[in-house]
This record gives sequence, C-alpha cells and structure tokens, in this order.
Amino acid sequence: MPNTAYEILQYSVCDGWVNNLLDGEKNPYVFATLAEAVAELQEEFDDWNAEIQAGDRAEDDGYDISTFQIKCAATGMLHELDLSEGKVVVSPAQTSSR
Repeated sequence: MPNTAYEILQYSVCDGWVNNLLDGEKNPYVFATLAEAVAELQEEFDDWNAEIQAGDRAEDDGYDISTFQIKCAATGMLHELDLSEGKVVVSPAQTSSR
C-alpha cells in the first residue's frame, strides 16, 4: 500500500472500523487521494439514493454517513464525514487512529 493511500472505513458493531471495499482479489481497496475516496463514497450514496427513489430499496435501508470515515495510511488521520444537501463532505473534525 503506498504511503499516500486513503481507505474508506465503515463501522460495524461486530468488527469496529473496517475497510469493506475489496478488489477482485479480496484485498482492501485504497485511493491515491482524499478526493478520490470522497468521490467513490459519493457515487455509492448517489446509487443508494437512486435505488430508494426508484422503489428498489426501502427508505430506511440506506446508509448513515456517520458510519463512514476515511483514513490516511501515512498519518493515521481519520477524516469524519457529513452529508450536505446529498453531497459527501469532509468535516473539519479529524482524529488520529494511532
């Protein structure tokens, strides 16, 4: 993993904060920049919202942005996220995972 890699982490009661995005070989997927990670998560939220709007997913079957964080591998910095008018934004609050 390059030292500039960013991972999208999702919280689960059983596992805590984990990277659930896996490539074809079941390796955790990483992004070169924070912006790329945010764009990927935005695409996921857009898809989930489209499914809800089309009636293909129950309205209460979406995902809560508070269950996601983006971690910088180089620094261990965790970037908290928010939704603003349907857009994923990095909140100013950041914490170190170390």
